[in-house]
Amino acid sequence: MLFESLDKIKRNSIFSAILLMALGGVMLLCPEAYIASFTMGVGYLLVIIAMVMMLDFFTSKKSLMDYIWFVVALLIMIMGGYVLVFSDNIMTVISRLFGVLLVLDGGRTIFHAYAYARRSERKGWWILVILSVLLMIAGVGVFMNPFFSTPPVLMKGIGGTVLFASIISAIRLIWTWPLRNTNGGDENEEA
Repeated sequence: MLFESLDKIKRNSIFSAILLMALGGVMLLCPEAYIASFTMGVGYLLVIIAMVMMLDFFTSKKSLMDYIWFVVALLIMIMGGYVLVFSDNIMTVISRLFGVLLVLDGGRTIFHAYAYARRSERKGWWILVILSVLLMIAGVGVFMNPFFSTPPVLMKGIGGTVLFASIISAIRLIWTWPLRNTNGGDENEEA
């Protein structure tokens, strides 16, 4: 059961690291003239992702987790619609969206650090917790938007924090994989 969960986390971490790295690079390199087109593309992408998640729900077995993912899909659909409707003040919307996503990713990484990295008996697993807290602080900074005065500066700030999130996702992948117990004992056995 533990290794099945870890395989799923491994796949998700690889995918999210690659996706976040590409997104952060695009945001850092995006010229000012294309910022509006980029944000509209993000809005359409969110709507498409939500629709795919909803279609998966309709073909699923309707377990509790399926209903939870359906609610998440509805929230993603609302965020995508919000991006598309309020495109005149889009940079504020994007900063709020990425701020929340970075805080949630930091929280997920903290959970994985305590649930898997600590149990794998790796030295220094707490570094993942510190990096996750830094990611959450960066997410709050992007959400509050105090340092970014113009859309290009905001886009570069969001891109930098997303690249930082991809690095943390790669570190999570390394630290959550368990080490083999050389004693051959059970992990629940008392020392």
